[in-house]
Amino acid sequence: MNELGDSLERMSFMQLLLLFGFVITYVVAVGGLFGIGTRLRAAAAAVLQAAAFAALTDPWVHGALLVVFVVAGLGLFVALSWLLARMLGPRAVPSQVAADTASDTVGDSSMPPTQPQPLRPAPKLARRARATR
Repeated sequence: MNELGDSLERMSFMQLLLLFGFVITYVVAVGGLFGIGTRLRAAAAAVLQAAAFAALTDPWVHGALLVVFVVAGLGLFVALSWLLARMLGPRAVPSQVAADTASDTVGDSSMPPTQPQPLRPAPKLARRARATR
């Protein structure tokens, strides 16, 4: 790990710029803010920037390790953020759940929304079933 620290101290401005660009494009590629086309272009840019960063780092293995640490760190951050949001986030009140399911149900509105809707055969199948009786 001491050698990795020495590599960090010897980094040039170009290497730092490539690493910063990698982090930004990686987050764009993984996130859901943009469409699939933008995310694919961001993923390609992230791979190119990570490869260029590793190639410019002496030795290149230290650059590859730093890229892996960045990806692992971002993954850990997302996992902990999700866990914290699940633990401390707002809880759904039963009346809200019933109202949400009532707006989602389709079909006969005389049945309460908490009960499952009965299955109805398609019109062609119903005619065919009556004809075979």
